[in-house]
Amino acid sequence: MRRIALLLFAAMLVPMFATNAQDADYKPPRKWTFGSMGVALRNDLTVYQGGARDADGNIVITEKDRLLKWDGKELKTLDDFCRSLYATKPGDICEVEISRPVVDSDERTTLTVKIKLADPKISYSELYIDRDKRKRSFNWRAQETVSKGGPLREKLWPRIQMHKLERPWDDLLAAQERELDLWDSYESTTSCELLLSDPLSAHQWISEVGNSMGGTEFQPIPVEGLCHLLDRNPGVASKLEAIHPTGGNAAELSARWGSALADVLAPLDPLSDARQADGFADIADRATGFEFAWRGDPGFDKSAQVVQDIRKLGVDVIPSLQYANDSLSIITAGGRDAWKELSALKVSGGAPDGVTVEGDYVCLQADGRTILLGGPGNNRYSLSAKAHVDLIVDTGGNDEYVDCAQTVNGGVSVVIDLSGNDHYRATRKWGVAAGVLGTAIIDDRNGNDIYEALDWGIGACFGGVGLIIDSRGNDRYLGGTNSVGCAAYGVGGVIDLESNDIYDAHGYSVGCGQPGGVGVVIDRDGDDRYRCNGEEPSGYGTKGEWNSAGIGCGFGWRTLAAGGTGLVYDAAGNDIYDAGEFGLGCGYFLGIGAVRDRAGDDIYHSSRYGLAAAAHCACGVFMDDSGNDIYDGKTAASMAGVWDIVTGYFCDGAGNDYYHCDGLGLGACAQNGFGIFWDAAGKDVYRGAKSTVGNAGNAEYGGGRLAKNFGIFIDSEGEDSYPRDDRKNGTELLEQEYALFVDE
Repeated sequence: MRRIALLLFAAMLVPMFATNAQDADYKPPRKWTFGSMGVALRNDLTVYQGGARDADGNIVITEKDRLLKWDGKELKTLDDFCRSLYATKPGDICEVEISRPVVDSDERTTLTVKIKLADPKISYSELYIDRDKRKRSFNWRAQETVSKGGPLREKLWPRIQMHKLERPWDDLLAAQERELDLWDSYESTTSCELLLSDPLSAHQWISEVGNSMGGTEFQPIPVEGLCHLLDRNPGVASKLEAIHPTGGNAAELSARWGSALADVLAPLDPLSDARQADGFADIADRATGFEFAWRGDPGFDKSAQVVQDIRKLGVDVIPSLQYANDSLSIITAGGRDAWKELSALKVSGGAPDGVTVEGDYVCLQADGRTILLGGPGNNRYSLSAKAHVDLIVDTGGNDEYVDCAQTVNGGVSVVIDLSGNDHYRATRKWGVAAGVLGTAIIDDRNGNDIYEALDWGIGACFGGVGLIIDSRGNDRYLGGTNSVGCAAYGVGGVIDLESNDIYDAHGYSVGCGQPGGVGVVIDRDGDDRYRCNGEEPSGYGTKGEWNSAGIGCGFGWRTLAAGGTGLVYDAAGNDIYDAGEFGLGCGYFLGIGAVRDRAGDDIYHSSRYGLAAAAHCACGVFMDDSGNDIYDGKTAASMAGVWDIVTGYFCDGAGNDYYHCDGLGLGACAQNGFGIFWDAAGKDVYRGAKSTVGNAGNAEYGGGRLAKNFGIFIDSEGEDSYPRDDRKNGTELLEQEYALFVDE
C-alpha cells in the first residue's frame, strides 16, 4: 500500500494534541477549531516532513528548518508549539521565527516568515459532501452493553488509576476526539467513534459483533448484526407469505408462477425507484467503471464524482436484508414446486437473447422479469455482458454458472441451487454475486462448490448487496481484488454454514469494508484456510511481502471517504490465516478491521499492520476465544501494534499460544494511540524485538498533539516465556511514556 498516505498526510495534519506536564490546568481542546500548518516536527522542533506556506502559496518553511518563536513567543518544546497552534483559527496569518541551515556549511541562519494556516475541511472538501444527509438510527456509543463494564475495563482501568495515568489517558482521548471531529464525514461510523473515544469498549464491541453473527439454520443472514454495523436498526419487515399457484392450463400456470416469484423478488431491490429517474444510467456506468485513485493522482476527480453520485442516491440496503431470509426460503420451496408442476405439463420456452442454457429447464417471463427453473440434471447457464436474469432456481445436478448473479445495471439477480457440486465463475469484472446498485445473491444448499471471479466478485457490492450463502460442502472461494466479502456503500459477504473451506483472493478482499460498506466472511464450522496476499507489492519495498488490506480490513479512501467495517467471523475449526500488509483485523483511515475466531487451534501469519493493527485514525480489533494458537507477525506493527491516532485491541482468551513479532507489536503504539494486548490464560511463548511486549514509541506527528502513547501488554495466567530480560512472570512495569507490562 503506498507509503503515500501513511506519513505524508499525517504530517500535513500537524495540529493536534499532547500531555503538558508543566501546566496541569491546560486542557487540550476536544474539537478541531484551529488551523493546519502542514509539517511534522522532531522533538527539537526541526521540520522533517512537509512545509508551511505564506498567503501567496509560497513554501516558506521546509524540511530541516527549526522553529524558534511563534508570534514572538519562544518555543522550547513540542507542547509549546501545540498550545500556540491550538490558539489559532484556519486562515490566520502567523509570524514564525526559524533557524535554517546554511548551504554547504555547518552553520545556521535565523529568519522570520509569515505563514497562512490552512483549513483541511476546505482543502479536502470532497470528504464532507452530503455529510448531514447520512442515515443513522443505531449508535454504538449509546449502547451500555459496550460502553460500560466489561472484562477489559475491569482489568485495565484500575491499573491506569494505580499508576496515576488518568490525565494522560484523557489527553490522548482528547487527541483522538479532535481527529474524529476533523474527519466527521458522510461515511464515518459510530463504531469507529466509539472505539477511538473509548478504547476500553473494544472487548465488548467485538464480543457483541461476533455473537450477532451466529445465526440459525433457517436464518443464515445475520440481519440485525449487519444493520448495526451500518449504524442502522433493521426495523420490522412484513413477513412474506408462501406461494403456490394452482389450476389452469400450462400457459396460465406458467404466468401465475412467474408473477408469484417476481413478487417475492421485488422487496430485494434497494433502488427500484431510483432506477426510473433521469441520470441513473449515467451513475451506473460510472459505478461499474470505478477505479479508485488517490488524491493528487490521475483519476482522482473521477473517483470523487462516483462517490458523490453514490452519496446522492442514498442507497438503503436495509430492506433488502430484511426480506432476504424469508424471500430465499419462499423462493426455494416455490421454485421446486414450480419445476415439478411445469415440467410435468411439458412447459418449455426458450431463453432470452444473451442467455444460454444447456440441460433441462423452463423459462418464465413475468412482470418484466426473467426466471429460469432448472431440472435435477447437470445444467450450464451462461450470460452475455448485456444479458440479465432475475432468478435461477436449479433443483439438482452438478451445474456450471457463468457470469450469473450479477447486477452491473442495477436490479436483482438471485441464484438458488438446491444440490450438487457446482461451479460458479465470472469471466468479467463484477461477477458471481456482485451487486452494483442492486442486489445479487447466490444461495447454494448442498455440495462441494467452487466460486471463481476476477475483480469485484464473490459476495461483493458497490451500492447494494452482494451475498453468497453456502449451506453445506467443502467449498473454494477464489477471487481477484475487491472480492470474497468486499463492500462499498452496502453489504458484501460470504456466509458458509459448514465444512472445510478455502478463501483465497488478492488485495482488499476476504472481509473488506470500504467506505459506506460492511464486508464480511462468516464461517460457522470446519477447518478453513484464509489467504489474502499477492499481486500488489509491499508499499514499503519489503522484499517478498505484499499488500493485503484484507481478512477483516476496514479501509478508507484517505481524504475522500471514511472507511467501513471489514469482518471475518469463524465459529469453529482449526484454521489457517495468511495476510500481507494491512490485514487480519486492520483499520485504515476511519475504517474498522475485525477478526473473531471462536474455537480451534489456529495459525495466523501477518505482515506489517496486521492482527489488531491500525493506522491514521482507525481501529483494528482481534479476538481468539480458545485454542492453542500460533501467531507470526513479520516486519512491524502487529498484534496490537498501531500508528497515528488509533485503537488496536488484541485478545486471546485461552490456550497455550506462541507469538512472534519482529517489531512494534504485542501491545505497542507510536504517534499517539492505544495498542492493547491481552492474553487471558495459558502457558505462552513470546518472541520479538525490543519494541514489543509493551512499548510506547515516538509521538511527533502533529507536534505531539499534547498526548503520548499507550502500549499495553497483559498476560493473565500461566508460566510464560519472554524474549527480554526485563519482562518476567509475576511482574508489572511502567516505562517510557507510556508502556505498561503486566504479567499476573
